[in-house]
This record gives sequence, structure tokens and C-alpha cells, in this order.
Amino acid sequence: MTYQDFDGRNLCSDAIRAHRRLLTRNGYPPSLEYVTGELAVSSSALSSIFHDDAHLLKVVIESALMQLHDRCIQATTAVEDDNPIIQLEALAVAYVGWALDHSGEFLALRSTTLGALREDDELTRFERAVLELLQRLLVRARDEGLLASRDDPEVLAELISSYICGAVHRVMLQRLPQEEPGPRDLLGVCKNLRLLLQRLIG
Repeated sequence: MTYQDFDGRNLCSDAIRAHRRLLTRNGYPPSLEYVTGELAVSSSALSSIFHDDAHLLKVVIESALMQLHDRCIQATTAVEDDNPIIQLEALAVAYVGWALDHSGEFLALRSTTLGALREDDELTRFERAVLELLQRLLVRARDEGLLASRDDPEVLAELISSYICGAVHRVMLQRLPQEEPGPRDLLGVCKNLRLLLQRLIG
């Protein structure tokens, strides 16, 4: 059994996409059985890839966080100026954009009923890497005299991350499940985010 057994379809990728769609639409993780029905494949097809519902959810979340990491890296490296403040803003905006594009996974990670996900160090390693990148940019900014204060970069990174998560979560509670967050939401969150960065960084 391989991932490509059904007319060239990659069942793993198809299952992740179907799970994401259902998670965003319904607000809770679909079962492996439900995803199997959505893909119109036999139960043995997906069960040979995913052990159970929890395994499928973990793969979906890990895939999303990997995209978060890649998106933030690309955003910072795309900045032509080596100024860490400009790179920091690009990273923060990329994080907001990712969260709005992956609302189901974002909410699942912060759900009280699925809180154990955040305790999985292997699962959240990509998110931690983004926070560490944010901290390194703040350290550079401090060392180059670009910060408005001598605040601890680790504390500032946590503050910025908490603001992003809180602002995005508020938008999602307002929009979902009737509609998904859109470009106007991204612009609104990023506008307030820039104001926060100006206050923190000067």
C-alpha cells in the first residue's frame, strides 16, 4: 500500500486537505472515518497511513506549522534591507497571514479541549523555531540600538506573539463559522500590529 494507490492520488495530502476543510467549516476535528467518506476511499486505505483520529489531527497540525515556519523564513529573507526591525515586521505579518489562512489549525492548537497538542514538543517545534527567530531579530535590534528600551528580547517576543494570537483569535470568533477571515481582516490586524511594534520598538 502506498500513498499513490488511487489513480495517482496522494491520499496523505488529500486527507490533510479534506481534514483542514472540515476542521475550518465545522469547528472541530473530523474523524478518520468521516474523512474516508469525504474522499470516497475504503476504510483500509487511510487506516494504513493514519493510525487513528489523533494521528491524523497531529499530521494536519504539523503540516500547518511547517508551512508557518517556511512562510516566516521566506518573509524575512525576502527583505532586501538587513534591518532587523523591517525583517521582524515582515515575520509578524507573515505569521498573521498564516493564521488567517489556517484558521482551523490555529484554533485547534488553542482549544481547551485539544490543549494536549501544545504539550507535544515534537509537534510544536516549528512554532518554537519561529518564536526563536523573532527573539534573534529582537536581540539584533537591541544590539544595534534600534529598540526604544532595554527590555528583554525574549519578553518582547512573547508579547508580540501573544498579541498576534489574541488579535487573530478575536477575528476568528467574529467570522467563523459563517465565513472565513479575509484580506480586510488581515489588513486590520496588521495595521494594529504595526502600531504595537512602533510602541515597543520606537
